[in-house]
Amino acid sequence: MVYFYYNFFGWYLSDEQLQIENAFEKGITAFLAGIVFILYVHLAYFPKLLSTPLIPTFPPLIMLFSLNVGLGLGVTNLYVLQIYQLPSFLNPLRSVELGFIFIMISFILIYLSVGKFRNHDEDPNPTTETYGLITTGVFNYVRNPMYLSLILFQFGCGLALSFLHISLMSLATGILLHFFVVLREEKYLQMKFGLKYDTYVDKSRRWI
Repeated sequence: MVYFYYNFFGWYLSDEQLQIENAFEKGITAFLAGIVFILYVHLAYFPKLLSTPLIPTFPPLIMLFSLNVGLGLGVTNLYVLQIYQLPSFLNPLRSVELGFIFIMISFILIYLSVGKFRNHDEDPNPTTETYGLITTGVFNYVRNPMYLSLILFQFGCGLALSFLHISLMSLATGILLHFFVVLREEKYLQMKFGLKYDTYVDKSRRWI
């Protein structure tokens, strides 16, 4: 997947000219490689344990799926269908520097979040059982900083790669994470910690 993405964007961001058919082939090959990778990781490694929130897959795979769909949609429209153009007012968002800022913010959120999990001897993997609430540090302000970081990372990647379909699909990532991960985790935590979790919810935000 990394190789084919590098192959496509190495050309896409360069001045090299290609026939539309060859450009589409590069892009769709990267898209298909992404689908294969996502399916392989899910089928090979995703556990289904009853003592966990019962989310459908690893949250990073949800982000990668959405990012990959953004690539597929963009490539198909750009080189095959050509039925629409993104509004020109979005063009200033095509920026390596701006994308880098969002990516760095996502890394900082991941670093702060994982550090808190380690301090509390908890596993950040949402497919494992939770033994205690983490309510300090970055979790004092936002209950899902790691999922927020996935959205920011995808948004930043689209900006940095000048491929705004990827950035726009970060909205879909947020929706999928909200309904298929966050709400299920909240139900699980409320059942497990009861009033303690309700008190935490009252003083912190779900996303921002």
